[in-house]
Order: sequence, then C-alpha cells, then structure tokens
Amino acid sequence: MYSNNRERFSLVFLFLMCIATFTAAAQNKNDNRKVGVYHISNYFSEAYLIKGNSEKLILIDTGVPVAGYQDSLVNSIKKLGFKPENITLAIVTHGHGDHAGNARFLQQTFKTKIAGSRADLEKFTSGKTELQKSEDVSIWGNRLRPYSDLSYPPFTPDIIVDTTIDLAPYGIIGKIIPIKGGHTPGDLLVLIGENLFVGDAFVGTFKSQGGGLAPDGHHVREHFFHENKQLADQNLKVIEKIALENKVKTIYPTHNGPVTTYELSKYIKEEPLLKLLSKQENDLLSAVLNGKSEVANSFLAANFILQTADHKDLNKNEFLQSFNPDPKTKTESLTAEDFRIVSSNENTVVLTYIEIIKLEGKDATNVAVTETYFKEKNEWKLGYKKEVN
Repeated sequence: MYSNNRERFSLVFLFLMCIATFTAAAQNKNDNRKVGVYHISNYFSEAYLIKGNSEKLILIDTGVPVAGYQDSLVNSIKKLGFKPENITLAIVTHGHGDHAGNARFLQQTFKTKIAGSRADLEKFTSGKTELQKSEDVSIWGNRLRPYSDLSYPPFTPDIIVDTTIDLAPYGIIGKIIPIKGGHTPGDLLVLIGENLFVGDAFVGTFKSQGGGLAPDGHHVREHFFHENKQLADQNLKVIEKIALENKVKTIYPTHNGPVTTYELSKYIKEEPLLKLLSKQENDLLSAVLNGKSEVANSFLAANFILQTADHKDLNKNEFLQSFNPDPKTKTESLTAEDFRIVSSNENTVVLTYIEIIKLEGKDATNVAVTETYFKEKNEWKLGYKKEVN
C-alpha cells in the first residue's frame, strides 16, 4: 500500500510540475515587460511603435497631417521590419494635430483601431487642434503656435476612453490610463511594463539648433502651452506616482524623450527653486534696465563675474553699466525666459535660459545664458553668468 501511495504521489507531483511548467511557459510567452519600443521621429513629429511577444503592434500617436508624413510613417515601420497592417491599435494621447493627424488614414488604409479620450472627442470629430484654448507656458509657446495649430482629417475613435483600458486583447500587456487633462482635457497615459508614455504632459529638454530644436540631455521641462497650466503642473505628481508604483524605469514624452523616472522626480523637486530663480533673474534684469543699481546689486554674489558673448569678463559694476554703454543707444527691454535647471545641490545651482535684449530701433537679440548660483547667508546669489550668441 505504501509503495502504491508513493507511486500515486509521484504521478500527481509530476502532473502538477508539468502544469506549472506549461503555465510558466504560457505566461512567459505573453509577458511584455521586455517590450520593443521603437521611436519614430519624422518631420517635427514623433510616435512610438510597441511590439510584445507576438506579431501584434501598438502605435502611440500618429504624427502630423502634412504632405509626405503618411509615407514616411509607413516606410519607417517597414524599415524596422514590421508590417503596418499588424498595428492592432493606435492610441492618440490627445487631440492635437501632431498626435491625431493620421488617425483616419490608419483607420481607412489598414483598418487600424484607434483609441482616444472622450474628453477630446470634439477635437477628433472636428479635426481641430483648437490651440486658441491653450495658454503659452514659455516663449517657445508663442514662437511655435503658428506651426502647431494644425487641422487634420476628422475621425471618430473606435475605442472611446473613459476609464482604464486593458491592452491584452491587442497583444500587449499594459493599459491606457486617462487623467484629468492639463495639456488638453483628454490626456492619456499608456503604461506598458517598465515604460510609461505621457504624450504632451511634459517634454524633454531641447536647445535651439539650425533654426529648429534639438534634444538636449533629455531632462524634464514644461510643455510650451497647456489648456490648464495649473492642472498640467499637478499632473506631474500624478505621473510620478504611477511611475513609482509600477517600477517604471523610462518615461516617454512624445517630444524630445525619453527621460527617467528619476529625472521627473528631480524636476518636481526643483520646480519651486526654478520658479524662484527665474523670478529673481527677471527682477535683476528689470533693476538693471531701470538703473536701480542698489536693487540689482542685492541679487549678485560678492565676486560676481559676467562673461559676455564676445568673451569679455565684467565685474559687478561693469555688469550694472553694460546695458547702456552708449548714451545714444537705449535698451528698450531686457527679459529672460525659458528657464531650466541643469544641475543642483544644496549650495549650488546651474541654470540656463534665453535672454532677450531689444535695443532702440533694432530687432530683438536672443542670447543663450548659463548662470551659476551660490547660497550666501541662506539666500541664492548669482555668482557667474555666461552669454553665448
């Protein structure tokens, strides 16, 4: 009897092990934590193609409605070794033309299902970006607005997102997460494994290059414009919470990404200091412009140095006099915008921004500036300033 029971136990144990092995293999086959993320960047628009462990693909954002983009999108997908007809779902993160621009093309050409938020349904069905509803966050908002208010072929999403959507039926382990939109009412996040796609909730950092913009270190910065700036700011903490809870390593804004979760947390932590220093800098320039040397001097460190764009070093007094070197030439305005922190610790901060100088009778000049602040008696003082044309 003992022998028979042992044999039965062995058979049951073997059977259970086989089931466990089969289950593990099945789970591994469908486990998309190590997905393929392919960045498609054509024209001034970007998209992400996602592949799991099957032939099925998901596309995040569809690009701009400009001549030639559809061909470039299709060709990019084919060059990656994939078939556009295998895109089972295209997720439009919000209703602006550089994200929703080719949704109808994909619907009609490849029968691709499109997912978009109900909160942006009016934008989708009218094909209108409605940029007049957005407020500029930085000078780039004003500069890029004429090129960003794009109309596109109207469409109706096949999947209208009101709540979290499971992506498993579309071949990827992940989900679409709607948030209370700040960039537009219909902002969507897409969580896939250790990857989080955030649309235009924020952008990566950039620099001016060749008349356009080029990625610059992939730090976090605010987008150029939002329909609700206060909510957009609050959403950064919502995104951070989702990223930390799901052990996200990489966050993908649609423009100038990706960034790490660490970089997002760093930006959120530094944002109050960034706002303080940007206000302080504008107050300094206002004091300089109005000849208030005593006020201006209060912002400067004891050994302040300005290195000008023509490689001259100016001390405090020379700096305070530098914007009116010729009595015949009046400085009409002097402002600074588009701030970001490059690095910081408890006692030192390196800040960059664009300085705009308007001389009487001349066009405004933009100068790229890097500043180093030091903490003196628990106050931030500008110690070193470098200008580059």
